[in-house]
Amino acid sequence: MIIFKSVRYKNFLSTGNFFTEINLNETKSTLVVGQNGAGKSTMLDAISFALFSKPHRNINKSQLVNSINQKACVVEVEFSIGSSAFKIVRGIRPGIFEIWKNGTMINQSSHAKEYQKILEQNILKLNHKSFHQVIVLGSSSFIPFMQLAAGHRREVIEDLLDINVFSKMNQILRDKQSVLKDQLKELSYKIDITKNKLETQEKYIKDIQKLTQENKKEYESRIHE
Repeated sequence: MIIFKSVRYKNFLSTGNFFTEINLNETKSTLVVGQNGAGKSTMLDAISFALFSKPHRNINKSQLVNSINQKACVVEVEFSIGSSAFKIVRGIRPGIFEIWKNGTMINQSSHAKEYQKILEQNILKLNHKSFHQVIVLGSSSFIPFMQLAAGHRREVIEDLLDINVFSKMNQILRDKQSVLKDQLKELSYKIDITKNKLETQEKYIKDIQKLTQENKKEYESRIHE
């Protein structure tokens, strides 16, 4: 179970160059209220952006940076899963993406997409679509379950039941199948080359045999004379 502890952000949407920090674990449940434009949705956008590099609402990524400062957009989200404490740091201009576990940053040697997979598949066990269907039930982005595409419905169910291992197995098999197809193409190409070489050699042998027969007849004719 994910327990959010805090979210802090600066130069994110309409917020300025000083961190806005919201503690989410002072009590068992936290109610955030405010007038329109007070920043309630901004908080959800910040959490969603930190976790999935996508805002909660339908906003382009370039629009997330404060239009006046136009740089140093940073969002930090802290949460715990079981006995492990996590902190996600994500930023724009400059680009930042860090995953911290129990005070130690997880190795960033992998590509950004692979690093995101580590966060979604190994830590959150939740993707962006499931986050909006299960965690954040906002009227602006919520889509009834049966109106989701078949693939998204499967992802939501797998996340809820924690059975996405089958999708991982399916993806592994697809990757292996793709590798095998490439190997088959390469083998087919080699077979075609070998066939061409064989045909060339056979033609060469026939030509030699024909030439040999002609020479034989010529020598026999000379001997007869």
